[in-house]
Amino acid sequence: MNNVSTKSSQTLQEHLRNPEILSLFILIGISFILSVITLFVAPLFIGAILIMTVAGLGFSVVRITLKTLSVERGLILTGSELDAIIKHLKDGVVIYSPNFTILSMNRAGEEIFNVETKDVVGKSIDPSLVKNPKLRTLTQVIFPSLAPTVRQTSEADTWPQIIDISLDEPRLELETTLHRLADQNGKSIGFLKIVRDRTREKTIIESKTEFINVAAHQLRTPLTAMNWALENLKKMAASGSQEMRDLIDQAFQISERSLKITNDLLDASKIEDGKFGYQFKAINLSELIQKVVGAATPIANQYSVRLYIDLKTIPSLEIHADHDRIITALLNLIENSIKYNVKNGKVVITTESSSGAPFVKISVEDSGIGVPEEDLKKVFQKFHRSSNAVQVEPNGTGLGLYITKNIIERHGGIIGFTSTLNRGTTFWFTLPLNPDLIPHKEFV
Repeated sequence: MNNVSTKSSQTLQEHLRNPEILSLFILIGISFILSVITLFVAPLFIGAILIMTVAGLGFSVVRITLKTLSVERGLILTGSELDAIIKHLKDGVVIYSPNFTILSMNRAGEEIFNVETKDVVGKSIDPSLVKNPKLRTLTQVIFPSLAPTVRQTSEADTWPQIIDISLDEPRLELETTLHRLADQNGKSIGFLKIVRDRTREKTIIESKTEFINVAAHQLRTPLTAMNWALENLKKMAASGSQEMRDLIDQAFQISERSLKITNDLLDASKIEDGKFGYQFKAINLSELIQKVVGAATPIANQYSVRLYIDLKTIPSLEIHADHDRIITALLNLIENSIKYNVKNGKVVITTESSSGAPFVKISVEDSGIGVPEEDLKKVFQKFHRSSNAVQVEPNGTGLGLYITKNIIERHGGIIGFTSTLNRGTTFWFTLPLNPDLIPHKEFV
């Protein structure tokens, strides 16, 4: 109890030494003296009321001021606790002023930038320091445009700014998140940048990708040869027994499926490396869609699904695209709509272009099994397959929609879907009508 009383006494003494409190007591004292003088020159009851009013106001003001100071003191303590938290974060944190003077850096930041806080705090960072080996990494993170490879994942002119940076010397893969610190008037007073080191994580992913790439390459050659041999056997056995023809058909289908899986793995590997490769040229969209529907018709007949196509809204529309890649993307969507449909179900392919909007929209609607709610956010993830899809079609890689999404985004379009479980799904994507809207490079 004595400790508590002593602490309260010390806190009160600290407040009483505050200049604002001293000024307040002086003002209250003057008001009280004036009230006493008024007591002698004014009627007694008026003077008494005035004194009580001044005393009451004084007490209220003192109480509010002391409470405010206590809150401010608590905020200071909270700031100290926040500094301690930042200091021990696993991600690097660097705080700098609007003129790029380093104000603070935590331990993780020291490790990432290979510097000591005492050597950089108070130092102004400018682009010329990129030539300094000791400060190169820090300078490239403060000024991302100086880094060899940069990819902005957040929207422009929005906070926080999220940018992925790849550095060569030393080899680093960093994800940076920049927060703007502002005062009550919205004026920038500094910046806080959080730096996450993803080098080890990305190295592991690259190793896995390389393994898959090598294995797929080694598998594709014998599978292609096997596919060719089975196709010839199929022709030679045309006059043979039904049992032999069925056996060769089954072997041919397995070989084709294996070859498709191998090609999907290679395509996914190329996408991750940013080396999928695209050749853009002017193509007629209606003709391309009809070509894809023609290729998908035998599959639809096999699954007893009807295909419908509506091209009335764009009878003859020309776009700039990679012919083979768009065929792959659209065929993936149509094949999924067929395979995960119901018997005697339907698939409808429609197109539409809005007046004044520089995009065309293609939709593939089915009457199939739909997507469960728990899988809605994972549909475009690599290797992901919905639980009900696995039951309907056990054989699959979960790469089709991942590849399709990357193809559409590389063309400057977007892809999405709506789905109702056991009622059907509609996948849609857009393609730009203006070639200037197509990205200039393939992102990793």
